[in-house]
Amino acid sequence: MRAERLVSITRARMRDTERKPKTERLPFIDRQVRRIANARSVTVGLAIVFLALALIGAIVIRVVDEHDFPTLGLAVWWSLQTVTTVGYGDIVPTTNVGRIVGGVELVVGISFIAFLTAGVTSTVIERGQAARRASERARSDQDVQTIVQAIANLDKRLEQIESRLAS
Repeated sequence: MRAERLVSITRARMRDTERKPKTERLPFIDRQVRRIANARSVTVGLAIVFLALALIGAIVIRVVDEHDFPTLGLAVWWSLQTVTTVGYGDIVPTTNVGRIVGGVELVVGISFIAFLTAGVTSTVIERGQAARRASERARSDQDVQTIVQAIANLDKRLEQIESRLAS
């Protein structure tokens, strides 16, 4: 009797702890980072964003500094070097406007790399913590089941002892 009551109370408590609290909707950027937080998606995402930044930078530098960047190919080459922060130095803007465009592209490239790295790292850490919590919960549930079973066995033995003493 006592063991059955203890088992039902324990199971009810376990069900209560399994219910997940209502979670708030994550901001758009956090949702996107979580969505792309696997190696293949990150690689493709990085490539697409870097190419887009390079293409935009190439078009802008070609328009504002035609003297140093007479062809779109040369502008794309310079922009790829700049957005990835490689900067070979073989092609450089010599006008003030061109240097401003280059500076903006450098800052955007570095910021993007830092932002993406922080987001992916955060997601990986959160996944690891969630796995650890799930493992701890499973171990705790197993411990509770072992204790409940031991109490049930003790209850049976106590009933046997009481029945022998009564007879």
